[in-house]
Amino acid sequence: MKEFELPRGEACEPGIIVIDKPRGLTSNQVLSRVRRLAGQKRVGYAGTLDPMATGLLIFAVGKATKLLQYLTAHDKAYLARVRFGMATDTDDAEGAVTSALGAEGLTIERVESALAAYRGEIQQVPSTYSAIKVDGKRAYDLARRGEEVDLKARTVTISKLELLPFWPVPNGKNLPTGTGQNGKNEGSVAQRSTDSQVTLDVDLLVECSAGTYVRALARDLGRDLGCGAHLTALRRIRVGDYALDSAKTLDDLAAEVEKNGKIQVKTLDEALLSTFPPLEVDETQARALSFGQSIRISNPPQITDNERGQRFAAHAPLGSVVALVEMATNSVDDLGEEDTTPKSKPANQEAKTAKPVWVLHPHGSQNHE
Repeated sequence: MKEFELPRGEACEPGIIVIDKPRGLTSNQVLSRVRRLAGQKRVGYAGTLDPMATGLLIFAVGKATKLLQYLTAHDKAYLARVRFGMATDTDDAEGAVTSALGAEGLTIERVESALAAYRGEIQQVPSTYSAIKVDGKRAYDLARRGEEVDLKARTVTISKLELLPFWPVPNGKNLPTGTGQNGKNEGSVAQRSTDSQVTLDVDLLVECSAGTYVRALARDLGRDLGCGAHLTALRRIRVGDYALDSAKTLDDLAAEVEKNGKIQVKTLDEALLSTFPPLEVDETQARALSFGQSIRISNPPQITDNERGQRFAAHAPLGSVVALVEMATNSVDDLGEEDTTPKSKPANQEAKTAKPVWVLHPHGSQNHE
């Protein structure tokens, strides 16, 4: 549906909208449609998806846009289809073919063996046609102008990398790998003939850290197997704890506007509690946080040393989220004067300080937009 065909919604409240992005639209084109449906100009999203990609794209409205910096850093999960035997300049199906060596003789066993090198922490060079900036310019702009792009390898983590027998999709149906006219289906691998060359399509489940390029993974697998490869389809199925079962399509949002006048969002409180672990505080502590003061937590949540500084959604017992806080063991000088919690350390547990990094409802504020 074109943007001008969508109904214009009334302004919705601040919050999160989880979208199932359709194929063929850029992330910015989806953004303009969400702005129209939400009746808001202050809308942003976390984690760009290429036009050919589908799946989870998280939007934030109003002051919830501050959440995007945290959502972008979350780990992600993808379903990816890789075609072996052909390489492209963009490392996906949108680019020009740079080699067509074919995948004659490539077996599922060899593909499985090649995956092992990419599990865990790896060094990955991003795709040349990426949004990474080089001297202030996007890499894809430089590449399109024919300029040489030298991107440095960076550390990413691929926590899961598995072959799939089929590509599961919403609505209860499966999208089989399929075969070419003269090809044969080998479970997770489909063999097909393309312009006299045999190529091999493989479906993968990829769970990875932020900043991982699945296109680059396809490129590197093809290089290792000596036949070249590129990504032909990509579907993001998870960002942090947000999964596709909570996502809406643009048509779903349009139907909400037609029925109710505006779209329904995941409220800011719901979004914070879905994104960060909860930390219950008493009314005195909540008041101190509303003034931007740090508080001492005598019975802090159990966190390991490498999680020091982890953020929590601090909320009153029966109230809304007061602030996003960062937990630290070091003492601070700006503890709220109203903080009356015991300062002694319980046995076998060190008291910690919760420092507000985002106060949702500052004391005296009447504008909760």
